[in-house]
Amino acid sequence: MATIDFSLPEIGSIQAGIDEIKKDRASGAAKQTLRAAKLLIRCAQDAPQLVSAVARAVMAAQPAMGSIYNLADRSLCCSDVSASCLAFLDSMEQNTVRVAERTAALIQEGTSVMTHSFSSTILAAFREALRRGKQFSVICPESRPVCEGLAMAASLGMAGIPSSLITDSAMYQLLPEVDLVLVGADAVCRRGVINKTGTSLLALAARDLRVPIYALCSSDKLLPRSYDPPPEEPKDPRELLERDMPNVTVRNYYFDVTPLGYLSGIVTEEGILSPAEMRARLLETASPTEQEPGGPMRLPDGSVIVSRQTESAHASPV
Repeated sequence: MATIDFSLPEIGSIQAGIDEIKKDRASGAAKQTLRAAKLLIRCAQDAPQLVSAVARAVMAAQPAMGSIYNLADRSLCCSDVSASCLAFLDSMEQNTVRVAERTAALIQEGTSVMTHSFSSTILAAFREALRRGKQFSVICPESRPVCEGLAMAASLGMAGIPSSLITDSAMYQLLPEVDLVLVGADAVCRRGVINKTGTSLLALAARDLRVPIYALCSSDKLLPRSYDPPPEEPKDPRELLERDMPNVTVRNYYFDVTPLGYLSGIVTEEGILSPAEMRARLLETASPTEQEPGGPMRLPDGSVIVSRQTESAHASPV
């Protein structure tokens, strides 16, 4: 990612903020998107001429995180960046609540659930199910190498929800005990659900054992049809191997892509979509910077925009 040359001393820390987003190994989409929004708002206030450069740098810092991409993408074409960012955060918060409520309905009394990594949306769904008086338990794989599953198990324990912490390689062994699998999503693109490494293997195993599996993804994480995230750069090899070994290359990746066909459904704020319905939704999801003469386009949040050419074609004669 290119370093931005900030000429004004009062915004010298913006580059540090971008680096912080890029280097954060454990925070989920909600926390990272909040950081990005604060960064863009500060830039809009202190150096509006740099908003475009900062927005693109934020996109590049976490290119597979759908909510960050969509937040920054909007900043490229709006007249009031601060208002746009605040509205996006508000919508994202409301969407999380709706997704959690819909997911809580999938959890029945006595259900055994398996999840993977840490997702604030999934945690909210578990808390909502508990609030509704349901008793259930959760199995949390550790989610190496950063072990976000440990953070999920700890959060569940503090909420009074029984949980088990297991190694990632024990997922298949324990799936026969499970009634439901819930996974988060950093983004959804045409290739599938982008989430913590191991999600695709868990989905494949759940499909093999006929255990229902749902990905939780609000519309703010749907990537526009014109964008496909670049290949992930390998992360710090020391997270897997503390010292060098002859002829051993460490390949440490944080994310994988789960094909939509592996899933029973995708829980959105609008309802539970089948894989086919999500594919159709992605085909009509557009970036606000796109201009297409063929007709109206749906933004990731579900709103529809009409191209200037279409507006002219339907304008009333004067």
